[in-house]
Amino acid sequence: MSLTKKISVLLSTYNGSQYVIPQLDSLYNQTYASFDIVARDDNSTDSSLKIVKSFNIKLLQQNNNLGAMGSFSALLEYALKSDSYYFMFCDQDDIWKSDKVEKTLQKMQELEQKFPNKPLLVHTDLEIVSEDLKTIDKSMWHYEHLDPKLNSFNRLLMQNTITGCTVMINRKLATMALPVPNDAIMHDWWIGLVASKFGEIGFVDEATIKYRQHGSNSIGAKGFNYLSVFLKFYTLFYKDELYVKHLHVNIKQAQAFLDIYRDDLDDYSIKMLEEFVSIESKSFWQKREILLKYRLLKQGYIRNIGLLLKI
Repeated sequence: MSLTKKISVLLSTYNGSQYVIPQLDSLYNQTYASFDIVARDDNSTDSSLKIVKSFNIKLLQQNNNLGAMGSFSALLEYALKSDSYYFMFCDQDDIWKSDKVEKTLQKMQELEQKFPNKPLLVHTDLEIVSEDLKTIDKSMWHYEHLDPKLNSFNRLLMQNTITGCTVMINRKLATMALPVPNDAIMHDWWIGLVASKFGEIGFVDEATIKYRQHGSNSIGAKGFNYLSVFLKFYTLFYKDELYVKHLHVNIKQAQAFLDIYRDDLDDYSIKMLEEFVSIESKSFWQKREILLKYRLLKQGYIRNIGLLLKI
C-alpha cells in the first residue's frame, strides 16, 4: 500500500477540555502517523484552547463561534491551502482506535484504483460508548439499523448515514464540496451528497472509533430498540409538527444543492430535485407520488411508514 500522500486531520474543539487530551492521545497513538493535525477552537469558554496550544499542532486562529458545521468548513478551507491530499474530520470527545487512519487510508486507496480522478469519500462504523467509555453497542450501524450500502443520492437527500468523525475525503471532493452553504444541514451530510452525486463512496465495515455519548453531544447516536419501535408505531398516526420541520430542512438543503450544482447535473436529477423542493406545496397524493417516483426514502419500513404518513 502506497502511503505517500499527505493527510490533514481536522479537529474542532468547543468547551471540551475534559475530553480533548484523550482524543489527541489517540491520534498520536495511530499505527500510521504521517499526518498533520489542524485544530480550530470555536470560541470555548473553558480551557480547550489552552490545551490545544500545549500540543505541537497547527492552529487556525479564529475567535468567533461558527458552530460545528461552520468550524469544520473553515478547517477544511484552511487545510486545502496546504499540500494535503486527504482530509479527516475529528470530534474532540471521541477516541480513535489505533488503526483508524491506516484502515481508512487503505480503503481510500482501493477506491482510487477503481475510480481514478473522481471525488471520493470513505467512512466507517463506530463503537458507541458512554461518557466513561463503556460499550453501549459495538456497531452504530447495528444500533440504528443502518445499511451503509444504501448511499445513493436520492437516499442521502432524505437521511444521512455518514458520520463525519469517521470520514476521509480526497482533495477533489473537498474542492468540489466547498464552500458548504448555510442551508446545508451539516458538513458531513453535504459532503456525502456531493460524493454520492459526482463521485464514489466507500466504507469500512468495522468500528474505528469510540463514539462517546453524553449530554453535550451536538449530534448523537439514536438507538433503534423494541421500545423505540413501539413508540414510533404509537406516534405514526399523530400529527407531528417537528417531523414536518425536519423535512423542511431537508428540502432547503436540496434547494441549495440544486442552486449550486444545476449546471453539472443530468436532467433526471434536476427534475427530481425540482419536484422534491416543491413538495410542500403539493396535494396529499402528489407528495407521496413524488417520494415513491424518485424513491426518496429513508432506511427501514418504520421510518418510511412514518415519512409517508406524516408529510
